[in-house]
Amino acid sequence: MERTTTIDDSTTSQILSTNVERQKNTISTECKICGSPARYSYYGVIVCHSCKMFFKRNAENRQAILKCYYDNQCNITMDNRHACTSCRLEKCFKMGMRIEMIRSSTFRKNQKRRKIKFIIDSNQSPSTMSMTVNKKHKPEYIPTLSLLESDQSPLNINQWNLLSNLVHCFDQHSGYAFVEHFLEEQNRLPIKLRYKYPSVCNFFTSVKSNIQLVFEKNRDFLSLSRHDRTTLLRTTVEYTTSIGGMFTLRQYKLFDYPPFYESTEMIFKPSGTKFARRVIDQLDPDNTFIKLILSILSFSTTNYTVYKKNMPINLTNIKGILSIQDMYTDLTWRYLLYKYGHHEAVIRFSNLLRCLFVIIWAIVEAHESQKFIEMIDSVIEQTKQTLCL
Repeated sequence: MERTTTIDDSTTSQILSTNVERQKNTISTECKICGSPARYSYYGVIVCHSCKMFFKRNAENRQAILKCYYDNQCNITMDNRHACTSCRLEKCFKMGMRIEMIRSSTFRKNQKRRKIKFIIDSNQSPSTMSMTVNKKHKPEYIPTLSLLESDQSPLNINQWNLLSNLVHCFDQHSGYAFVEHFLEEQNRLPIKLRYKYPSVCNFFTSVKSNIQLVFEKNRDFLSLSRHDRTTLLRTTVEYTTSIGGMFTLRQYKLFDYPPFYESTEMIFKPSGTKFARRVIDQLDPDNTFIKLILSILSFSTTNYTVYKKNMPINLTNIKGILSIQDMYTDLTWRYLLYKYGHHEAVIRFSNLLRCLFVIIWAIVEAHESQKFIEMIDSVIEQTKQTLCL
């Protein structure tokens, strides 16, 4: 006699709802390391595939010399997780990822690979070996290269650390908190009183000062003599603060507010504001790339945009400054190669050159505004006082 089991509608509904709820929970999970979407647990923690592979490659080398120049306090996100190996690995261990789970999960696979490899090497010639591997063992056995060969990066560990330091320095000192406070302050005002000329003028002055502070905190800048730092300040401040300011405008989409744009036209003249908008539209969408370009420009040794009398160019350590330029340029190129490949890297550098020509025109037009000159002089004077201290 056959035994049958019946399930009523309420039980079925409960099971289905439970399965749906589980699926929802699985889909909405985030990686505990970088915050990107994740669905499965690897080595004891729910992480994305990228962080899983990163931990698998680096966990055994935990005792290796991995250095972070910011006291291991880098905030690891999906956008910058490749920048600081030390902080990323430390976070993996802190979240609970375990080395022993790597060994246990790969033990059977390694045994199987060694067995297949032994059989192939013992019984077959090289010509028949490839045929057998492709036909019979492809799902199980894939000849592997070394980890370094499978994850070739044009940047070494020192360059990754330098990249992390430059990005972290910009994010820490460029005034993001100030901009957010400014926006909150303006949004609390009645609509007719928002983004008026005095507040927008003070905003630009503060933004330029914050951008300049980024390069004052740069460790390579601090390694130079006070004379060379002052000289570089005078030759680069217009570029760095102008591009950095336009980068900030793009980040917060401030030109989308008509009152803000109108006040900007009053400060920098309509022609200067027009060129600034063109620069914002042409800036590369990769924020890290822009920060690296600003770092290069902060060590520029020439300034022919606007003629000035008695422009100091007598740098005492020109070779040291040029070596910093070369180091930053090489880092930028390697970063583009790593992220985009050769073809896309060339395109982005070409687009950057076109954008720099527009930036030059924007600075020339801005010199028609006395307020712009006063802002630059204010930043120079403020920085000189800091250097003296």
